[in-house]
Amino acid sequence: MQARLSDLEEELADRELDLATRRRELLDFQLRYLAIVGTRLTELDRVEAQIAALWAARNPSPEARRAAADSAARARASREELGDDPEALARAASQPQPEIPEDLKKLFRQVAKAVHPDLAACEEERALRERLMAEANAAYGAGDAARLRAILDDWQSRPEAVSGDGIGADLIRAIRAVAAIEARLTALVLEIDLFSEGELAELHAQAAQAESAGRDLLRELADEVEARIAAARLRLQSMASAAENDLG
Repeated sequence: MQARLSDLEEELADRELDLATRRRELLDFQLRYLAIVGTRLTELDRVEAQIAALWAARNPSPEARRAAADSAARARASREELGDDPEALARAASQPQPEIPEDLKKLFRQVAKAVHPDLAACEEERALRERLMAEANAAYGAGDAARLRAILDDWQSRPEAVSGDGIGADLIRAIRAVAAIEARLTALVLEIDLFSEGELAELHAQAAQAESAGRDLLRELADEVEARIAAARLRLQSMASAAENDLG
């Protein structure tokens, strides 16, 4: 049983690392997408909202007013999606997607193996481990190796880090831990699969494939949106000129 538990603990640490890495890679990619493509889509939505508003003013009808309101709502939502940290977007736009250092991955794996909640002996200890695991995930996501090291050092100095008392107690703990870890591994497989699905994950995979061929997919998408922005601005300018002529 102890050998089985040891193997499961290794697999559990690997899977937690896989999930945390996948989560961080997608969040980093999402930020870069917003910085390079999202900012341009926001500008396109802004110009198209101006076009819709001008059209509704020149051709008043319920349909035109609804279209203008919908376009304005899209523009607001697009701005909100960019968040409130333009400096982070600027940094993301000027740099390639960061690679996660191997020593950070190794450190996170050590922490996950040490503090994982499924190794808890009681509910009170599980609560402590859950808090530490959440802190470890946050530190890994932020690339904070110092915080990960502090979590590990703090745990190793706690009495909960010491196992004991007798063969019978050890066996019971091992049986319970095996069951908990197997359940968590099943859940982890599903969570990792979820991070491999959806439009963002698909775009991330396409970007990686393009990069291997020497292309920057996000820059290509941004260029396409820039062309649409230019066309929309010309249309807006033409409509504004026509409106001025009507007034004249």
